[in-house]
Amino acid sequence: MNMGVSAKLISFLLTTSLSMTLLHAQRAPDAGDKNKFSPIKPMVEVKRSSLYDNSHIIVHQGAHTIVPKKSILVLPPTLKGRISDKPKGKFVLWPEFKRNNQQWFWTFEVTLDQARGLKAIPEQKTKDLEKLNRIVIALYRGNPISVLPLKIETAERSGQ
Repeated sequence: MNMGVSAKLISFLLTTSLSMTLLHAQRAPDAGDKNKFSPIKPMVEVKRSSLYDNSHIIVHQGAHTIVPKKSILVLPPTLKGRISDKPKGKFVLWPEFKRNNQQWFWTFEVTLDQARGLKAIPEQKTKDLEKLNRIVIALYRGNPISVLPLKIETAERSGQ
């Protein structure tokens, strides 16, 4: 049989890949043994995390969304049930969830310095937000953002 160069190449590649597959299949039962082939332990074990682990989950009427941890500025006791540890219902993106639930939460635009904890949110503004009896979520340019606690060194500098 007269095979061209390309047919020989394809035959060789198929044979090679089938033999590699067979080799992996033979080793698969041993795959559970940690460090079998190498006595060196890994330097770092990667902890798998979920987006939900770093977020507050807000639920209402069979839907939920997520906002970053520390983005909730005010959480009245009457609305604590809207914050959940686990997602419940259909996941909805923030803009749609915001549009559908404006009657019980409020958003407050913060500056980047306020979010970083370099500048305080005015005390009177915080008191006004607490009077709303709504969940208040910090936003930066229309998107939820974490607000870090005020750094002490900044407070000391502004007092001098």
